[in-house]
Amino acid sequence: MQHIMVAHDLSDNAQIALRRGVQLAQQHQARLSVIYVLEDHLPMAVLEKQMLAADALLSQQLQDCDAGNAQVLIKMGRPAQTIVAAQKAHSVDFMVMGDHHQDSPEYFSGTTLERVLQRSAVPVLLAIEANVSSYQRALVPLDFSLCACHALHHVFKLLPHSASIHALHVLEMAEVHGFDSDSEISWQTSLFDQLVMDERAKLPERGPQISHELRQGELHNCLAQVITEQQPQILAIGKHGRGVLADALLGSLAQHFLEHPPCDVLVVK
Repeated sequence: MQHIMVAHDLSDNAQIALRRGVQLAQQHQARLSVIYVLEDHLPMAVLEKQMLAADALLSQQLQDCDAGNAQVLIKMGRPAQTIVAAQKAHSVDFMVMGDHHQDSPEYFSGTTLERVLQRSAVPVLLAIEANVSSYQRALVPLDFSLCACHALHHVFKLLPHSASIHALHVLEMAEVHGFDSDSEISWQTSLFDQLVMDERAKLPERGPQISHELRQGELHNCLAQVITEQQPQILAIGKHGRGVLADALLGSLAQHFLEHPPCDVLVVK
């Protein structure tokens, strides 16, 4: 991780994201940029005044976080498109955003957060926790998809060596008459054990401890149970993207936890 960008909208939620971005930049000795986008439908005199006020506010917040050397970018345009364009223009490899406004009539659908997640080529972290000490507990819903494995790799590199990661595979099986469910569970467990072993072998020797388990049941129910048990500080989810239509959809799992985040949520393609 070399360049972290925080998208800021001057809200309290964005201030939480800023503090998390500062913490991660300091932990990984990465560059830090903060971007604020003004929609350009107002008179230029008003826009210029707002730009100056935003720059002063963000500069002060960065000073308060001991990150006065961070870059402040004030842009005009459509927020999501401008943020994603800035990612590419400034070689950003990690994005941090605050929670969407829960009282918004559009809720999560149609928000800048959703639109950035749809378009972003880099991992996006939704930061909601006011406590921004370094992460120590992560949860990764891990299936056999490439994007889920990418989520495991990204959160492994994000966390300090003292942290732990719990990988969960949920086996959703319909009951079929005469079907040997115990044999299938045993087979799937051995496949999952091998997957975790293979993925761990691709990672650096030093790093967070990885534990894993397979549970049988409905995906969201099983995840809710494990979240209650594990109390993760960050949930890392792979976003399936197969073609234009898939890129426009976050998938039910990612969307559910972005609408109702139990902790910080990392979304990885």
